[in-house]
Amino acid sequence: MRRLLLSLFVMLLAACGGGAKSISNVASYDLGAVQPAPNNRIVASLRSIDVFAVAWLDSSAMQYRLLYAANQRRQSYAESRWVAPPAELVGHALRKRMLSGAAGGACRLRVDLDEFAQVFDSAKASRAVLEVRVQLVAPTGGEILARRSFSLSRPAASADASGGAAALSGAVETLSVELHDWLGGLDQSADSGLNIAQRCRS
Repeated sequence: MRRLLLSLFVMLLAACGGGAKSISNVASYDLGAVQPAPNNRIVASLRSIDVFAVAWLDSSAMQYRLLYAANQRRQSYAESRWVAPPAELVGHALRKRMLSGAAGGACRLRVDLDEFAQVFDSAKASRAVLEVRVQLVAPTGGEILARRSFSLSRPAASADASGGAAALSGAVETLSVELHDWLGGLDQSADSGLNIAQRCRS
């Protein structure tokens, strides 16, 4: 009996050791070192940027889709993952690039993340796809002052998780630029009449 128990104990340790080894082999990715944009003064001074994701993006899985073979299947890399769910990564990047510590704005920017994945058009060609819906929310009352959808696609340098991570990082950077330009141009539209600059003052 003692020998049997000892054998089982040794097998258990071996299994635990193998599991730890497999976990350590998983590569973790983020969006890289995010630098503030050179010009982050926007007309609609913001108090906060909040990012929310659809249910299937609420995990650290690095997701991809094979358009050429399994268009309706959303798959995940087995040995690669994000360090946090996409909503957290995108929110952190946008806040760092767009929020100025001295801005003192009062409006909120709500970003709904609908897609954040690597799409393979063929076995050797892939791209990052980033889709969001954005709302500029008034300081009080929850009134939506402006809204817009953004759909970005950026080619990946390699058809693997590393290439997808780099492409998605570039897509988020492009999104921050397009958001900056959109917010900055709201009061310049002839038919706008929103007076965003005034309404977003704290």
